[in-house]
Amino acid sequence: MPDGNDSNQSRGADDAPTLVSVAILAFILADVAHEGFGHGLGFYLAGGQSSMLTTTRLIEWVKLGDPQWRIFDLGGPAGNVFFAGLAWIGQRWVRGRAPRLQLFLWLVMTFSLFWAFGYLIFCGVLGRGDWIALVEGTKYVWPGRLVFVVMGIALYRASISLAAREMRWIVPAHGTNVKSRLTRLVRICYISGGLIACAGAVLDPRGPMEILNSGALSSLGAAVGLLYVTNSFLRLPEKYSPADTFIPRDWPWIVAAAAGTIYYIAILGPGILLWFGNRAGTL
Repeated sequence: MPDGNDSNQSRGADDAPTLVSVAILAFILADVAHEGFGHGLGFYLAGGQSSMLTTTRLIEWVKLGDPQWRIFDLGGPAGNVFFAGLAWIGQRWVRGRAPRLQLFLWLVMTFSLFWAFGYLIFCGVLGRGDWIALVEGTKYVWPGRLVFVVMGIALYRASISLAAREMRWIVPAHGTNVKSRLTRLVRICYISGGLIACAGAVLDPRGPMEILNSGALSSLGAAVGLLYVTNSFLRLPEKYSPADTFIPRDWPWIVAAAAGTIYYIAILGPGILLWFGNRAGTL
């Protein structure tokens, strides 16, 4: 009797539970890159002492002065860009092998880039958010917001193109039903990232509105570029392509995603306390 992997290969489809699991773990890491690593490091460098880290933000108990708060705010997007770069480098180490790990790194990169540059557009349009720290309190607020929108759109489009090029190392351009396969893959990953982001905000101490204000916005809103990867992928010239194989069921990834989901919703969702000591003299 064929096992799950064999039947999956014979159907000619990537295993959905594995795709969901990889996407969940990738989004959790992109979130931690923004809120934990980015804002956390910014908070530390700004001289912050105590705070609460949730899935949607790093809540500081005492508001930081100027310019310390700017370092803190800009840390979030910087964390996303940094982790996207690490994931981009990591993909080069696993090319041609470990397709699940390669997809994970691809999703960390795309979730992170779309979050950082989608947020740039958001800040330019609405005049609030992390990137506004670059211009708030100066005479360049309105010119800055215009620059944010223009640069954000350009960088977001470039991120879609980069994601499409990197996907060529995971899904072969010459494969059977490549358009339908890639459309299914990115939709599953997009929805999975959105669901875990919203679920992570259910127990947020700031209230259930964070499900929409932060969870949905940082995932379903920011990562909508995933849905445009397929068309960009199909327009690329065929210069390289991996073997035409599908992602089989992988129980270690599924178990890891289940454990990560429990921690993300039940532990990180309500918030964990961070203490950096008495560093009031910093900066």
